[in-house]
Amino acid sequence: MLGLITFVVVFIAVSLRVSNKKKQLLDEKLNAPFADTWREMLKNKVVFYNNLSDEDKALFEKRVQRFIATKNIEGIDTQIDDDIRLMVASSAVIPTFAFPKYNYPKVRTVLIYPNSFDEDFQTTRFEGHKEVILGMVGNRFMNGSVILSKPDLIKAFDGQPHRENVGVHEFVHLLDKEDGVIDGVPEMLMDNHFAGPWLHEIKKEMDKIKKGNSDINPYALTSNAEFLAVVSEYFFDNPEKFKKRHAELYGFLSTIFNREHKGLHEAVIKPLLAPLARS
Repeated sequence: MLGLITFVVVFIAVSLRVSNKKKQLLDEKLNAPFADTWREMLKNKVVFYNNLSDEDKALFEKRVQRFIATKNIEGIDTQIDDDIRLMVASSAVIPTFAFPKYNYPKVRTVLIYPNSFDEDFQTTRFEGHKEVILGMVGNRFMNGSVILSKPDLIKAFDGQPHRENVGVHEFVHLLDKEDGVIDGVPEMLMDNHFAGPWLHEIKKEMDKIKKGNSDINPYALTSNAEFLAVVSEYFFDNPEKFKKRHAELYGFLSTIFNREHKGLHEAVIKPLLAPLARS
């Protein structure tokens, strides 16, 4: 009995020591100065970062630093460097920038694949290869993981505005998943009364895409969930063009991601909500 008690005491002491050591290492990473080479990479590669004020750039850097310090980012059959880690972290921070305390609590690992892959996670091209996937939010045995194609991630962060960004796409799916289901209605980010007008806006824009009257990627027609992720890529990576061509949709996404200006909300969103409030 004495031996068992001694074992338990020693076990607890060792566990506490290991836990304290991990906390100390994490604190050191979080409190370390943001590397000049990292800042230079953000300036050269991340459009969203360059559009921020100096104060918000400092916040973005801290958020990126926290993501890298608390998540496992690893390459699968491919080498990764700090640039790749910064691209991954930026992909995560961009759609949640208005929510500074959020850090994807359910995500543990981001896997970087050497290329796009199929539903069996195969990256080798062969006859009968049916599907090319650029990114994926893990489920079942892969729950808590995100998978991204390395060349497509690099393509999204070349310092130029785009309509497509695989990293932002997958992290928006994760935000959508916070309420338990990936359905294009991220309840964590919107009030209940907002869901009806948002779904109406999705249908309206999907009709435009079907008729060829929209520059939004037709992959958005796949489902409401894919619509949200696809338009979010465009919204964050090329906001000026998106706002010019899709003013109402821009207003909805600004509200969802808590980035709207009061004037925009009053002019675009409030009139759409008014009929619902009267019903």
